[in-house]
Amino acid sequence: MSEVFDMELYKRFIDFVGSPEEGKRISQTKAAQALGYSTGVISAYKNQTYNGDVKTLEKKIDAWLKRETRRLERLDVPVVETSTLEKIRKAVTMAQDEGDIAVIIGESGTGKTTALRQYARENYSALLIEVDPSFSKVTLMNEIARTLGVEPKGLQNVVVERVIAAMTGRDAVLIIDEADYLSDSALELLRRVINDKSRTGVVLVGLPRLEFKIRNLKNDHQQLQSRIGIMVKLDKLKKPDAEKIIAGVWENLDKDTMGTFIQMANGSTRTLVKLMGRVHQTMAINNAEVPTPEILASAGELLMR
Repeated sequence: MSEVFDMELYKRFIDFVGSPEEGKRISQTKAAQALGYSTGVISAYKNQTYNGDVKTLEKKIDAWLKRETRRLERLDVPVVETSTLEKIRKAVTMAQDEGDIAVIIGESGTGKTTALRQYARENYSALLIEVDPSFSKVTLMNEIARTLGVEPKGLQNVVVERVIAAMTGRDAVLIIDEADYLSDSALELLRRVINDKSRTGVVLVGLPRLEFKIRNLKNDHQQLQSRIGIMVKLDKLKKPDAEKIIAGVWENLDKDTMGTFIQMANGSTRTLVKLMGRVHQTMAINNAEVPTPEILASAGELLMR
């Protein structure tokens, strides 16, 4: 039945999909999920025994393989030592050493999450929780429990006691990214359970509205605000930091190209990294060896700044 298959496409698929032990890039299960087919269909295709609509399946496989190849060829911008990373490292270290509460405030795109993830990779004792708008007080405590490796199921007061027991005496610091999404009660829970009872440093990171929320918590004594010993307000991306990030990928760029990068980034680390990725793709398409202002202009056409 192999004559009904596009054998060139089939070979690309076989080279790409399979067991990681065999050096394949993606598992058969994940490929099936991405394509919207059962693992049985993908298995039959691999064995050249699939007797369904081969042409439709091949069209989907071809489009998917092209997308996956582009994803794998995306630029991986290395993390460099910027002033943002330095400020965050200093604040988190102080919170851990002193068992204090730190608050780190920064606009969207200032590189907070990237710096926090880098810190967590560098320091085994850092527990990083990235929250989202769906997080309730219960969700937060269960996520902390899972991160600690303790059982998150059961009555909430029981989970809290497990967390306290696991955190007490442990050389750790709890970092909460996007903390501005948390409710007043969730923020108070962090203060009482993690900082007060467990004697563990807590770092709350978020947008400027986090500061407003803390200053206006609905409690009589402003207990959280009074416990904050470290406050850091991050600036927009500065020129020296932008140059470090760009030089981590392209060394010795000419002044005009470097200036164009910085101008288009407009003070946002996130925008700069996205722009660098688009420039990398545009260079690949045009077989260019280094970025130019013209390539930047083309790459940035669809980038919201």
